[in-house]
Amino acid sequence: MDSAPSFDPALLLAEYADLRQRAAALEEQVPACLQRISDKLHRIGGDSELADHYRSLLVGARSNALVSIENYHEVIPYLQTAESVIAQLDGAAAPSTRDPGRAGLLERLDELIDAAVGMIDLAEQCFEDAKDTNLDAVPQSILDDPLHPEP
Repeated sequence: MDSAPSFDPALLLAEYADLRQRAAALEEQVPACLQRISDKLHRIGGDSELADHYRSLLVGARSNALVSIENYHEVIPYLQTAESVIAQLDGAAAPSTRDPGRAGLLERLDELIDAAVGMIDLAEQCFEDAKDTNLDAVPQSILDDPLHPEP
């Protein structure tokens, strides 16, 4: 009786490659977004209801960007471990998924991918939420002049 699930190695490798691409996109795009949000946030001056409103919006956007980065960093060990498992699979002698050692590696790879998908999904959602904050909507009237900051 073979009740162990069968994993398609090609499908798992494709899922892994997709996760790597998504993680690389986050690594490239989120820090720049966070910087733009932080730069705008630091320029909001004064004590008014309008300034407080936009500060609150930008603090929320900054928090979302930070959560995105945090989740990206948490997923890296999973992707590195998956890469190690893939290397072990490449070194395995038998290409059969019925080989208990290979089947165990495929199962481990599937588990790593499943965990990484959740983290990347959350990171992407937080990044989208951060990007949804329209930085250009912040009125010029509440922004300090970056060329002539007050002492």
